[in-house]
Amino acid sequence: MLKGAVKGALARRRTTKYNKLLASKSSAYDKWQRDREKEPVMRAEAPVQYETAENGELIPKKLPEPTVKVIPYGKVWEVQDTKKDDNVVYLFVSPKGKLVKKAAEVVKQYFIAHPEHNVVYGDEDELSKAGKYIHPYFKPDWSPDSYLNAFYIGSYFACRAKTMHESSSEYDSAVRMLGGTAHKKGSVEQTGLEASLLSADVLFCMLAIHEHAFGKRTGLEFPIGHIREVLFHRNPEQDVFYGRNFHSSRHMLLAPATVSIIIPSKDHPEILQQCLNSIIETTGDDNIKYDIVIIDNGSTAANRVKYGVYASRAPRKNGLTKINYIYKLQDFNFSVMCNQGVKNSTGEYLLFMNDDIECAKEGWLREMLSQAQLKHVGVVGAKLIYPDTDLIQHAGIANVRRGPVHKLQKMHDNKNHYFGYNRGIHNTIGSTAACLLVNRKKFLDVGGFPEDLAVAFNDVDLCYSIHERGYYNVCCNHIYLYHHESLTRGLDNLDPKKMERLAGEGDTLMRKHAHLYNKDPFYSPHLTEDETISAIIPREDYTPVEDIPYATVTIHEKGIRGAREDQCLRVGCEYNGTMDNWLYGVTAEGNQEGYFLKGYSFVIGSDNALFEKKLLLRLVERYEDGAGPVGPKVYSFTPYVWYRPDIRVRLGDQVNVDLTGYKLRIEKGLLPAGYYQIGMLAIDKTSRLKLVNWVPNILRIRPAK
Repeated sequence: MLKGAVKGALARRRTTKYNKLLASKSSAYDKWQRDREKEPVMRAEAPVQYETAENGELIPKKLPEPTVKVIPYGKVWEVQDTKKDDNVVYLFVSPKGKLVKKAAEVVKQYFIAHPEHNVVYGDEDELSKAGKYIHPYFKPDWSPDSYLNAFYIGSYFACRAKTMHESSSEYDSAVRMLGGTAHKKGSVEQTGLEASLLSADVLFCMLAIHEHAFGKRTGLEFPIGHIREVLFHRNPEQDVFYGRNFHSSRHMLLAPATVSIIIPSKDHPEILQQCLNSIIETTGDDNIKYDIVIIDNGSTAANRVKYGVYASRAPRKNGLTKINYIYKLQDFNFSVMCNQGVKNSTGEYLLFMNDDIECAKEGWLREMLSQAQLKHVGVVGAKLIYPDTDLIQHAGIANVRRGPVHKLQKMHDNKNHYFGYNRGIHNTIGSTAACLLVNRKKFLDVGGFPEDLAVAFNDVDLCYSIHERGYYNVCCNHIYLYHHESLTRGLDNLDPKKMERLAGEGDTLMRKHAHLYNKDPFYSPHLTEDETISAIIPREDYTPVEDIPYATVTIHEKGIRGAREDQCLRVGCEYNGTMDNWLYGVTAEGNQEGYFLKGYSFVIGSDNALFEKKLLLRLVERYEDGAGPVGPKVYSFTPYVWYRPDIRVRLGDQVNVDLTGYKLRIEKGLLPAGYYQIGMLAIDKTSRLKLVNWVPNILRIRPAK
C-alpha cells in the first residue's frame, strides 16, 4: 500500500512537471500572431524612374508611394466609376471579419518591393468566439487549378489600379471560367456561390486572366503574388472559401485522347491481372483509346507464361486497343523500365502505374486526362487509398527541408484535412508514379525518368523538372484508386543498406534541384514537415536549431544495464546527418557545425509523462545483408525536448504524447569515426522499468580534421 502511494506521488510530480513544460513549449498561435502584428512593417525601397536631362544625363527620380484604398467585396465594381489614378492600390476585403491594423501598410510595401506583381493575396485565420486567433490558413503560392476548384484566395486580395481598369475586358471570360453568370451592377444569378462572394471571385478571376495567370509560367516566377503573413481575421466559424469549396465535379475532355499505360511488373501475375481487369472495367469513355505496356525485368518462366496469357486474353473493350508484354532480364531500375515502356508505346499521353493499383470507380482516367490536356498543367497524380480502409496512401507530395514527403499518408479520408487538402483538385509540387499521367511531349522535353535514380525519387525528379519548366503539377484528390501496398510493408529505412541507398538517391535528387532546398511554393513553411498537415508556429518551435546547445555524452561500456528491449517503445528518426547539411542543404561543403538528429519517440499504452528519454548511439559494422553492433558499448545523450502537436493528432488514443519530439546536436570530434545505430532509452521515473529500442537509421561520424 505504501509502495502504491509513493508511486502515485511520483506520478503526480512527473505529470505536474510535464504539464508545466508543455505549457512553456506549446506554440501558442494566438500569442505568436499578436506579437507579429505589433512588429513594425519592413519598408521597401521606393522604385526609381530615370528622366533624361537636356544634356542627355539620366536623372534618378523616386516614384511616389502608392495609396491603398480598402474596398468591401460587395462594392468591388464601384471602383470602376472612380478617377483612374494609377498610383492607387485597391485592397478588396470580405465583410466577414476584419483586417489587422497594419494590413494596408504591408500590402503597400509589398507592391513597392515587387514591381513585377500587380495582384496579390495573403494568409488569414479565424477569430474565435472567445476572442482568440485560431485556425490559421497558410495558403500556397499561386495555384491556378486549386483556384478554379475552390476560392482559396479567401478573405482579401489587392491589385494595382491600372491593372483593375485594364482587366474589365476579361469579365465575360472570368464568369465562364467560374461556371456562372453575374452582372457588374444589379442582380447576381447564383450557381452555388454566395452573392457576397461572387463579385469578388469574378473580379479576381478577371485580374488573373489579365495577368496570364492560367498559362504556363516563365521558369520559376509566379504571375500573382502571395504575402505569407496573416492579415485578416475571419468571423467565428466563417467558411474560408465562402461557399466555393473543393468539390468532386465531373470534367469533360477538351478533345479525344490516346493514352499508353505503362506498368513495370515482375513475378506478380495475379496482382497484375487484378490491375488490368480494374482498368478495363472502369474505363468506358468513348473519347479515350488506350494501350497497355507491361515491362517485366526478370520473372520466372512460369510467371512469364501467366503474364503472356493474361495479356493475350484480356478483353479488348472500353477503349483498350492492345496489350504489349515486354520481357527483358535486367536489374531493377524503375526509370529505365518506364523509359523502355515509353519507347514501345504511341499514346499522346503516358500513364505510369504500379501493378498493385486497383481502379475503384468509372471516370478516374477521364478526370486525370481533363487536367493533363490543359496547356499549363504538367504531371497529374491521383489520391490513392489503402484497400478495405479509408486510410490515405497518397494525396500529393510536399517538398520540406528533408526532401519530398507524402502528405496525409495513413490519415483517415473520411474527414477533411487542412482546408480540404484531400478534396478536389490541388496544385502540388509532385505526385507519386504509382499513378501518374503526363503529356508525352512534356515528358520527353525533360528527358523522361532520370536513369541515375534507379529505385527512389525518380518520380519526384520528373515532377520537379516539369515544375521548373513552368508547368503546374496537379493532384486529383476528387477521385481515388486503391493501392495494395501493405500498411505494414518494410520501409526502405528498416534495412541499413537500403536506407543508405535511399539517402544517397535523396541527395542526388536535391543536388539536381538545389534551389528547391527547403522550398515548396505550394506548401507553406509554417506547416508540419511530416506526413500530417497542421500549423506549427514557427515552423518547429520557439528555439531555432542552431541555438540548441551541444549535448554531453555518457559512455556505458557494458550497455544499458537493467533495460529491456521492447517494440512498444517507438522511435522515429526524421533527420540524422551533418548540421551543415541541415542548415544549408546537400550542396553544403565541409562539416564545421557537427551533427544533428531529430525525430520523435513514445511508449505505446503508457503515460508518456512518466518517462525520461535518452537518445542512444552504438557503433555498428555493416554486412552484405544488414548491420550489427561492434560490441556492448553504448553512448547516451539527453536530447532537447520538442513539442509535437502533430504526433498528438495522430495518436489520439495515447496519453501525454505532446512532448514526444527530440532534437540533438553533437559536437564535431566528440565521438570516434564510424557508423552509429540510433536508439532510445525510456526510463519510467515511477518504477524500475527501463525500455530500449533500436532503429536501423545509421549516423555516419566522419574523422575529425
